[in-house]
Amino acid sequence: MKRSINISYILITGLAVVLSFFFHELAHFFAGKLLGYDMGMTLNSAFLLDGEYKTVWHNQLVSAAGPIFTIIVSFIFFYIIRKTNNRYWYPFLFFGFYMRSMAMFISVIEPNDEARISAWLGLGNWILPLTVCFTLLFLVIKTSKEQRYTIKFNLINYLLASVFVTGVVFSDQYFFK
Repeated sequence: MKRSINISYILITGLAVVLSFFFHELAHFFAGKLLGYDMGMTLNSAFLLDGEYKTVWHNQLVSAAGPIFTIIVSFIFFYIIRKTNNRYWYPFLFFGFYMRSMAMFISVIEPNDEARISAWLGLGNWILPLTVCFTLLFLVIKTSKEQRYTIKFNLINYLLASVFVTGVVFSDQYFFK
């Protein structure tokens, strides 16, 4: 199978980024709704419309919903790629790793989902984010080896993800709030 990047692959990567953001935030949103809260959502955030969570547990459950969804989806696409040998599914797996890695790095400034949960569990800010990132990195590396994806192919995926993330964050800040 050819490993080159074409317009279809680029468009699928864009779709993977947008859908990954949307469903990650939707998981937070539904967790809050299921717990009885009025929630709001954009492509890059889910939030309480007013007030605060009644318990710390509720806050942690809502925080956990997005990463749990992203991890599950990453494992699903890992197995889909293994079964189909279709590189067009790879952006969905790759972006799960990319998304959680960027969240971990942003946690240096403001603790993100896994960092907040990790601190709350008494593990410090880094144990849970590192565990999630290394787990997803393992899936990316294993898939890359099995499918013979090169470092160049992965770097291109990184660059494409970065461009599309910039678009999502920009649109979220200027059009959806």
